[in-house]
Amino acid sequence: MSRLSEYIDVQCPFHYLTHHAERYFTVHRRDQKPGIFSLTIDLSDVGFPGKVQARHDVHMHYTIRKDAEKHDVIDLRWDPDDRFVPTFDGTLSGERLDGGNSRLRLAGTYDAPLGRVGVVFDAILGRRIAAATANALLREIKQFVDADYKTALATTLASSPKE
Repeated sequence: MSRLSEYIDVQCPFHYLTHHAERYFTVHRRDQKPGIFSLTIDLSDVGFPGKVQARHDVHMHYTIRKDAEKHDVIDLRWDPDDRFVPTFDGTLSGERLDGGNSRLRLAGTYDAPLGRVGVVFDAILGRRIAAATANALLREIKQFVDADYKTALATTLASSPKE
């Protein structure tokens, strides 16, 4: 089992973060097939030359729960239909930063596919692919959260949590 922990800073207050991140999975994706999620990475992020992208569709499951400090955490699990892509179990959580910003963290575990061959591949390249995939997902969520928060500030229609 391999561990993964990646983060990205987001321009919204901590008390908005999980609410807007959860909206990424619902509002942002409302025109896409429910439960199916495309994970896309730029392979140059892991050292391949050029601008080649890899995409895998996975079955995404998520639930929201409270952590020990009573903050919302999104539990994520994705299961691929592709035996070359690992299953992932983890959390999407937030941290309060100075200046009214937040940090969004994706952390969890995955099992390298293909048994012993997969373990060797994971040690050589797979961990970098997993980190690049997590970072690509975090960048996409950040882009949505930043825009969603700006919309919430500019309108009275947005229903966002209050601190």
